[in-house]
Amino acid sequence: MLICRTERPGDGDEIDELVCAAFGREQEGDLVWALREQGAISMSQVAEYEDAIIGHLLMSPILIEGEDTGWLALAPISVWPECQRQGIASALIIAALDCANELDWAGVVLLGDPEFYGRFGFKPAQDLGLSLKSEAASTGEILLAMAFKPPVAKGRVTYHPAFG
Repeated sequence: MLICRTERPGDGDEIDELVCAAFGREQEGDLVWALREQGAISMSQVAEYEDAIIGHLLMSPILIEGEDTGWLALAPISVWPECQRQGIASALIIAALDCANELDWAGVVLLGDPEFYGRFGFKPAQDLGLSLKSEAASTGEILLAMAFKPPVAKGRVTYHPAFG
């Protein structure tokens, strides 16, 4: 049975290995490590199957127009390559969004595929008055957002400096 839970002390090495394997490079693993070292992780969830961590999702705080408005950035989401396309990322996303809403966060943004993330209720961030300095338009990814409560802060979104 798949269990989605909050990261615990001692999970870090397994998460780092998973993130690098999921993306086939170290850039995302370095991001997770940097956010952890800088105390910039607001939520870290894992998917566990038979006592092995097979998925990970991280959320960190963002600023909107330079202000802390209680919004989070969802990135990265990682699943072991041999476990991908089995609904693990979807389970993590649903659990993390429920948790963020219950913990009274204002909303979540991410850079991603509108078709995939639209299934969870994400909308183009521009529809909520949010934008990035530059979008990854060449990959089809756009800034998406989900507000949990009004009023929605409007303006330019700034990710944590670890995102580079």
